[in-house]
Amino acid sequence: MGTIDDRYLAGDVDFEAAVGEALGTPVSRETMLPLLHALRRGAHPNAQLSDHDAALYDAAGFSEDPLAPAAAAAERERRMRELTASAKTVEEVARLLGVSTSRIRQRAGTGSVWTIKVGNKLLLPAVQFTGAAMVPNLDRILTALPDGLHPLALERALTDPRADLALDGRPVSVIDWLASGGDVETALEVIAQIEWEAA
Repeated sequence: MGTIDDRYLAGDVDFEAAVGEALGTPVSRETMLPLLHALRRGAHPNAQLSDHDAALYDAAGFSEDPLAPAAAAAERERRMRELTASAKTVEEVARLLGVSTSRIRQRAGTGSVWTIKVGNKLLLPAVQFTGAAMVPNLDRILTALPDGLHPLALERALTDPRADLALDGRPVSVIDWLASGGDVETALEVIAQIEWEAA
């Protein structure tokens, strides 16, 4: 049968099918439009990678590549799909927390729960919940964050291990720190030191 690379190069599968197999999720032509747009931007002489994306490529040993901006855009698209696919609806969170949907929307308005707007729908990333509750004190972290953060930047801030937060001698994320009973003031100090950048 061969690898996806072999089958794609042999013309046995089209590009969308190859990408879908690589990502483990169906991919349509419409899904590929952001990649097409990124390729168009990447062809522009002034197009550049963000500092974050450039660092990722440097760390992986990639040299400059005209497709790098498109690959970075595809990776962001994949991560956003994962984030929204696992997210909960307002109704699900209301049932989980035992409150009304209007209370969840009210908290979304104050920023004390993390929401992502997708079309007309509010989605709440699942990482902020443990069992039948919200991660303890996460609301204080969320309300202390700068406005207008990209969801992927916020996800990294909350889920990447931080050297200043350690449990049993190993770095943990803000989420893990708070979920394990770590004090919120330390987590707030760590969040305040983050240099925010594009996702």
